[in-house]
Amino acid sequence: MKRKIIGLLFTAVTFVIAGNLSFGQGTTTAGMNGRVVDDQGKPLPGATVIAIHVPTGSQFGGITDSQGYFRLPNMNVGGPYKVTISFVGYQKYEKSGIYLTLGQTYKLNVVLKTSTTELAKVVVKGRRISYNEFDGNKTGAETVVGVETIDKMPSIAGNLYDYARFTPQANVNGSGISFAGMNNRYNSVMVDGTVNNDVFGLASNGMNGGQTGISPLSIETVEQLQVVLAPYDIRLGGFAGGGINVVTKSGTNKFRGLVYYKHRGEGLAGKTPTDDPNKERVRLPDFSANTYGVNLGGPIIKNKLFFFANVEIQKDQTPQPFDPSTYEGNTSAEHGGIDSIRQYMIEQYQYDPGDFRNNTRELNGKKFFLKLDWNINQNNKLMIRHQYTYGASVSPRVSDPDNIYFKNSGVFFPSTTNTSAIELKSRFSGTVNNNLKVGYTHVFDDRNVMGKKFPGMTIQDGNGKIHLGGEIYSTGNQLKQSILTITDNLDISKGKHLFTLGTHNEFYHIYNLFMRRAYGDYGFPNVASLYNNAPNLYRIGYSLVDDIRGDGSKAAADFKAMQLGFYAQDKININEDFIITAGIRVDIPMFKDQPREIPGFN
Repeated sequence: MKRKIIGLLFTAVTFVIAGNLSFGQGTTTAGMNGRVVDDQGKPLPGATVIAIHVPTGSQFGGITDSQGYFRLPNMNVGGPYKVTISFVGYQKYEKSGIYLTLGQTYKLNVVLKTSTTELAKVVVKGRRISYNEFDGNKTGAETVVGVETIDKMPSIAGNLYDYARFTPQANVNGSGISFAGMNNRYNSVMVDGTVNNDVFGLASNGMNGGQTGISPLSIETVEQLQVVLAPYDIRLGGFAGGGINVVTKSGTNKFRGLVYYKHRGEGLAGKTPTDDPNKERVRLPDFSANTYGVNLGGPIIKNKLFFFANVEIQKDQTPQPFDPSTYEGNTSAEHGGIDSIRQYMIEQYQYDPGDFRNNTRELNGKKFFLKLDWNINQNNKLMIRHQYTYGASVSPRVSDPDNIYFKNSGVFFPSTTNTSAIELKSRFSGTVNNNLKVGYTHVFDDRNVMGKKFPGMTIQDGNGKIHLGGEIYSTGNQLKQSILTITDNLDISKGKHLFTLGTHNEFYHIYNLFMRRAYGDYGFPNVASLYNNAPNLYRIGYSLVDDIRGDGSKAAADFKAMQLGFYAQDKININEDFIITAGIRVDIPMFKDQPREIPGFN
């Protein structure tokens, strides 16, 4: 009969951050615990437990306490692991092929049989460590997706959300994902303990680079992905939807590499959907989505120092065909009337607005990933990782029967993200363990007009409209985010108690410029008024604090903020079937800058 564990959590949250500056906190490790007894069911205190991560030779060890319990925290996810348990006068126990999932505590109860071999006198120096271990059953609804599932499951976009929706409570809506009905901006995305969700909250998918459509990292670098919902663990918090924790791949003692190519096109897609039985379904226009990549991992020093690197290039092209004969404005789009406007702009203003037919949407991306794992010694393990992601979208608007859009009235949007992480896992003694994570993320979203700087223009053309010139919301539009994350968790075992003392802190520097119509915005009642230089509307955006028009102006929201979190938790092992978890947590948001007063606004 399976034993049931009852967990109770008492959590106090004193301050909660509001709005889009919500932070997240996740886990990056797994663990193992259990009990060692003899064939009479009596505990064996002082038994030695060694777990070896076979691919890297990393060792995690401990000694059973007075009740025979052991605990091995801060273990690498994945496997396989080989576990060896030994005690003087008893047969050695070995088990191989153990795999650990992210956030899991693997339970291993072992019975050692008396050895029939006569042993010589053995002198053991050291002290017995008294510490209890607790069962690691789930502390809330969660889903873990491993590399085996990632390799088997198809993904259209190649992003984390394609796999996070294995969670039953997930709902993919547009480019984002919602958990339990919450807005996706209340999710938390952590990669190796560093923030990877869009802190400022402009990206519809809730992740860095999301405004361009690029994913923050290659799925080929992901070892495991965990989604937690309302976890009863004081270390996990800062989200009202779902917490997505990602651990990336590491090198092993064997050199392993992969060269991959992914392609999607109209030949692999279905025909246009329709609910009208009288409407014929047709094949999609030609499009292509190509991803090229290569990775390599292996040892720098066997059993000691490892590396894993990945390079990925993405090139997507999506046509946006338009039939000029469908345009309902006064000017002929089919017989050269619209083309005459383009020629006039070139000759009169030396500005080419581009074509209005079949303007292709593009997404180009580059991703570079490097990770080092160092087994400093048996008690200290260090991870260093850096991820560079660049995405640039070219998004001309598509013409329709009511609107003509010249190509350069669209948006050119480059985004660059650099993320670095350091994690140190330390075992100070048999009863004290520590996990320190430091991360830094810098994001630069630089939305721009297509072509050279030029005012936006809208021409009323009977029942239609003609749009050309610079896109008015992209003339001065920049977002810079710098986020420093520091997390430390200290675990202390004492008798029946496992105490966790921790802190999670995030420091932000945000620069957001939004100066629309910085190059001007003209309206014309008809095409003739364009040729006669007779607009009936003119608007322009400008700065009140400097003379810079567009990017680089000080007329931006430029501020610093921080989130300080402190918490304590106690897991009390009443007996093997009953555990009480009690904790308290305080999260404090702060803005370091006071906004300037605008008397006219007041």
